[in-house]
Amino acid sequence: MGEEVITLDTRLVMAASLIYMSSIDGTIAQQEWGQLKTVVGGDDDLLEAGLDYVRDTPLDKFLADAPALLNRDQRKCILLNVYDSLLSDGTIEPEEESLFDKFLEKFEFTRESIKNELDALFVKNNTKVIGI
Repeated sequence: MGEEVITLDTRLVMAASLIYMSSIDGTIAQQEWGQLKTVVGGDDDLLEAGLDYVRDTPLDKFLADAPALLNRDQRKCILLNVYDSLLSDGTIEPEEESLFDKFLEKFEFTRESIKNELDALFVKNNTKVIGI
């Protein structure tokens, strides 16, 4: 009996993107896991497929394959969700920043091209300003 091959589709690209980002520092923080579950609508099967895909697929292969499956709006949606996830635990680690830069490059965006959206997500996640 052979291993099941997981085929990328737009939903799996979203889940895998978030998992790659959330796990880049070696663990998935509780806030990141909550963000991930929210974004995929609590679809446990999709999360399981995403985890399996990430375990079996090197990041560079994913970043080479995934963008071709997406239109510009889908790539932007995923980038913004990845950035939101990056911010959800309250700190931006250097490896997260570096990974986000890779996503930007492979998804054919620049920070400048989505600056307003990134700034808004930063403000949204900066709950320290209200004492949380």
